[in-house]
Amino acid sequence: MAKKELSLQTFYKRLELKNSPGIKIIKPKFGKQIPDNELISILQNIKPIRENSLIIVNDHERSTPTAKIVNLLRSAGILTKPTNFVIATGTHKFPDSINPIKFTGAIDGDKVIIHDCDDEEKLMYLGKTKNGTEVAVNKLLLEFDDIITINSVEPHYFAGFTGGIKSLIPGLAARNTIVQNHKWAIKPESCILHTNDNPLHRDLWEAGNLIRNLEDIQSIQLINNRNDIFHISVGSLLNSFDEAKSVSLKSYGTHFIQKFDHIISFVADPLDHTLYQAQKAMENTKNVLKENGTFTLVAKCDRGIGNTLFFERMQSLGSLKKIIETLSFERYRFGDHKTYYWANLANNAQLFYIGDLSKEIASKAFMKKISGDVLIENVKKWHQENQNILIDEFGGFSTAFLKKLTSL
Repeated sequence: MAKKELSLQTFYKRLELKNSPGIKIIKPKFGKQIPDNELISILQNIKPIRENSLIIVNDHERSTPTAKIVNLLRSAGILTKPTNFVIATGTHKFPDSINPIKFTGAIDGDKVIIHDCDDEEKLMYLGKTKNGTEVAVNKLLLEFDDIITINSVEPHYFAGFTGGIKSLIPGLAARNTIVQNHKWAIKPESCILHTNDNPLHRDLWEAGNLIRNLEDIQSIQLINNRNDIFHISVGSLLNSFDEAKSVSLKSYGTHFIQKFDHIISFVADPLDHTLYQAQKAMENTKNVLKENGTFTLVAKCDRGIGNTLFFERMQSLGSLKKIIETLSFERYRFGDHKTYYWANLANNAQLFYIGDLSKEIASKAFMKKISGDVLIENVKKWHQENQNILIDEFGGFSTAFLKKLTSL
């Protein structure tokens, strides 16, 4: 496994180059962890959750400490009656290996529902956005007067940031709605750290407003590392998200004035379990990689590729040239955005991989599988040649950018 073969600590120990000129390191700047008693005090600003309300929570692909927040809501006296939880899976499949009761923090008397984007009997069509997205969502969103969302806010490579409206759409949307919205990810304006001028992001919020008055939805938005919480915003869905995304930029973002010859990314849990999620580490920092540079992805991928649509699309088209020439906004298929981004990076840089995936699978993703020993030798060589190196200690969350951001 990648983490055993080359942990971050082993990497630094063997190199003894951590503080050397020419090497820059990025990781989140979380600040001070908020103690539970302060979290409880903040959560007491939420209106008490009445019986038979709906709490929307993230799925297993996110780092949100859902069960901890739910337990703190009980300690705060905000959640005292039986309620309903829905796990907002989007198009993901919630694994049988995870207990949904324990995962959500539910107790006896509570009900836990797992969203299914393909269960048409549980979906309702609401209309179209200006972009033409046909909006159908889980009927639960229309059946409850009181709704509260629990989410974490991190940089996202085409939605700008996670969190906010993503609890509703794509979290509780129909597959077709998600597909139609995600085609906008092909557009260059749909990019990391941008929401105001991001067509995909705007489409999500417009779709959300077809469901109900979003001011009526209470929300908890977090900046966290697993169960450690460093920021919490509570209030309406939009206001709490706007506050959290500004903190998210400060926590995860690093501004550089020059590009790097090489980037090495140690993908952080839970994104390191599949290649599908690990790609976010490449997207988060690729903007500071020089053309014809190298990107080394360190991700164990113990659950394999994950959602295989993008990988199958790569195989069907065969070459980087054909992928780039074929995929477009007009001919979009679900997953094409991920394939398109992957191919463009591979076309401009050499991709190395360290982890559990086979050499064959890595090769089909236009990556060369190497060992930790090879990477160590590469870094020593690059350093001797005065090439600059960026090390991302928290891949998939840390974000590097060149242009100074004046607005989000």
